[in-house]
Amino acid sequence: MRKFYLTAVFAAIAAIVGVSFAGVATAAEDCAHRFGSHQQVADGGGMQDWSVTDLKKSGDVAPGFPVAGQLWEATATVTSISGTSTPVIPNFAATSDGGSYPVLWQVASPHGISPVSLAQGQTSTGKIYFDVTGGDPMAVTYTAGGAKPLMWCCDESMMMMPMDKCTCCADMKEPCPCCAGKM
Repeated sequence: MRKFYLTAVFAAIAAIVGVSFAGVATAAEDCAHRFGSHQQVADGGGMQDWSVTDLKKSGDVAPGFPVAGQLWEATATVTSISGTSTPVIPNFAATSDGGSYPVLWQVASPHGISPVSLAQGQTSTGKIYFDVTGGDPMAVTYTAGGAKPLMWCCDESMMMMPMDKCTCCADMKEPCPCCAGKM
């Protein structure tokens, strides 16, 4: 009974601060903003869980969009964890040490993530694309009007973003408190 009570308390705290319970349970094992981590954002009356992986140069084409630089892609997964939820794809951007590249939400790719509303429990996975006209991106952000955007930036196959560019670590000195010992 006590274990159930503590689990319920931790779940309630996680819901209040906008962090998925699964993320809290694995916080010691994983970096909170590492590619592949699950992060939550409120969506009107519902809640979405997002995960972003595999940021890389893309071999796909961007139908109907004249790419000015190099097309990059990442795979995004969204799950409606409460209520009906609509993925807001334009909230994404890829960032580099010197620039930000908004998502090409208007590209109608058969591989792209669908912006169709999801009922509670439904999941959608697909690619998001970026037209990179400068330095290679090292992170993907999702800005939904909160104090800090969601961010995915640490990956063993990429150089980690400089600490002053990381929203999780901006006020800290190395090592990053979210990723120390996880790379």
